[in-house]
Amino acid sequence: MTEKPEKPSKIDVLHEDSAKKAIITADELYKKGEWQPAYEHLQAAHERNELDARGFELLAECSRWVGQNEQIVEFLERAHVAYTDDRRGAVRTALGLCYTHMDACKPAQAAAWWQRADELIAQLPECPEHGLHAWFAGRTCGEQGDLEGHKRYAQRALELGRRFEDRNIEALGLIDLAHINTVRGHTNRALELLDQATALALGGEIGLLETGIVFCNAIFACRSRGEWDRAQEWTESLSRWISRVQVSYFPSLCRVHRAEVLRIRGELQAAEVEAYEAVQMLRTTIPRWFAAGCIELGEIRRRRGNLTGSLEAYKKALAVGWEPQPGLALLMLAQGDADQAHRALKRFSETRLPTLLGEDRAGLLRTRVSVAIAAEDLEAAREATEALIFLSENEEDAIFWDRASSFQAQGELALAQQKVTDAIANLHKARSLWAELEVPYELATCCKWLGCALFAGDDPLNAKLEIEAARGIFERIGATFDRKICDKLLETSDRRPLPPAVSKAMPLSSTKAYFGREGDIWSIQFEGMTLRLKDGKGPRYLARLLAQPESDLLALDLAGQGLRVPGGDTGEILDAKARNAYRSRLSELQAEMEKADQYNDLERSQRLKAEIEALTSELTTAIGFRGRSRRAGAPIERARQSVTKALRGTIRKIADEHQALGRYLSNTIHTGTICGFDPDPGRPIHWQVEP
Repeated sequence: MTEKPEKPSKIDVLHEDSAKKAIITADELYKKGEWQPAYEHLQAAHERNELDARGFELLAECSRWVGQNEQIVEFLERAHVAYTDDRRGAVRTALGLCYTHMDACKPAQAAAWWQRADELIAQLPECPEHGLHAWFAGRTCGEQGDLEGHKRYAQRALELGRRFEDRNIEALGLIDLAHINTVRGHTNRALELLDQATALALGGEIGLLETGIVFCNAIFACRSRGEWDRAQEWTESLSRWISRVQVSYFPSLCRVHRAEVLRIRGELQAAEVEAYEAVQMLRTTIPRWFAAGCIELGEIRRRRGNLTGSLEAYKKALAVGWEPQPGLALLMLAQGDADQAHRALKRFSETRLPTLLGEDRAGLLRTRVSVAIAAEDLEAAREATEALIFLSENEEDAIFWDRASSFQAQGELALAQQKVTDAIANLHKARSLWAELEVPYELATCCKWLGCALFAGDDPLNAKLEIEAARGIFERIGATFDRKICDKLLETSDRRPLPPAVSKAMPLSSTKAYFGREGDIWSIQFEGMTLRLKDGKGPRYLARLLAQPESDLLALDLAGQGLRVPGGDTGEILDAKARNAYRSRLSELQAEMEKADQYNDLERSQRLKAEIEALTSELTTAIGFRGRSRRAGAPIERARQSVTKALRGTIRKIADEHQALGRYLSNTIHTGTICGFDPDPGRPIHWQVEP
């Protein structure tokens, strides 16, 4: 006689009902974008032992959005174990763990979970998870430089996503196919695929993680092909989206993209601030992309002329396995080592590059031309120039960026070959295109080369005008090293001008300054003047920062140097209710702004933009790293405010006595949770500090 299954007790039934209600409530909160309440609700259910596999999976996602990155793995592992009778869920969580470990730069654990997903997927009939698995496989091929494999798996992901009507997988497949077409120079096809993917994101048809991935990848592909107007538009869209959804995962990458756009538009100082903050955030939020922030910081510092700071940033990227080319070769060139730069770039160019690193073909080829000319390898310069010409003359996919790069490369090569007439003609064409693209650094560089060509063509008046124009642009955007090169070219204009290949390294003499304390008085000796300040927090903080150039110091550490930060906590700067109200108002303003833009109402658009910026600033003040609420009386917040106030007050006093030195310190000392001193190479000052 078969025994009847034991009937669940009333307690078990009540427990199961409570668990279902907890997950339903959290799911509703999640769909409304209320990540913190959903997270807290699920955590409470977890403590009551009420979560099932779906609950743990949802809790892992909420942990990501509220900045509790260290908990994502734990909850995904619990979900994976709980999916004993659901192989699709087991595959999904295994892939989620693979992705999370990749983000955390833990390749061994990522590989183990990939192997687990591989084993499980083989036991399943075709389903959406096969599409997700294909996307992961494609990304692996892409990282290994296997473009054909990447394309094959991306197409499979797209096909399965569409067959099973899974918009998330469809969007991921579209994005990867766009990258592949970008590498191959098929710009129009790449842009079509990007438009399809971003339409899914803008239409709210895909998930939060997938939306962020689509935006970031669209920006990366556009900037790699010189489509900076599109990159800027998508960066602004990403910024608005992040302000609306208020998650801690994407802001660091968004800052990298903002830094890129600011750099290319010539706003180098603002770009460096964005890149620096991005690097600090990426270190804890998404270590996998830490190198991307470091490379961008290196690019900006190199353009500003801070060669030491640029090298330090590039070294950090190298330390985690990314080779920061072609920027590193240009840095070597600026340091006077053309041969080493040429060898490094040649080796890099002959390597089978990952998909993402192979997208900026025009930038890589243009740099190869300049570096090869400086190293006097005109054959290599000719080959790179011909590759650029081929890229730019593809009628279907030719873009202004490629054409400008091609004309400039042809001009530089012709000048090196002493074909002055050809050099002048090509550089004139390049200059017009750079001007139309509104990229001041590239424009100024082209004007400098054109000036050199005109000097060689015995047209000194127009040559000086071109180099003076280049010098003015470099000075305006803060590209001090390049401005010094123009100064040197103008100095030698009455004699024979320096050849372009030689104008790669112009050592700058440094000014010495003394900052020391005698009793209760601090003295600054600079350019024949002596300034005196009373002892206090500000001078002490300033002395420590100047003594450790290019080092990062926590405001809390600075405040702790002989100064005690009192205890106490007066609560959050903005409580949850106020934060939600701010976010709700931001959403309303975004909708109003879209309508204003639609009807070309510029006055209303500007007014709404000002209110959005004010609200965003308030939220930024109230929300610290990793999305945590700042507390008005918390030690780190008091330290930040105290150190910032003291330093700014001291620098103002110095500026009252010596305006130029005060401006220098104001531009090179940065404050906040993390403080530091980044020397301005345009005016090298060597500080002797005696605390």
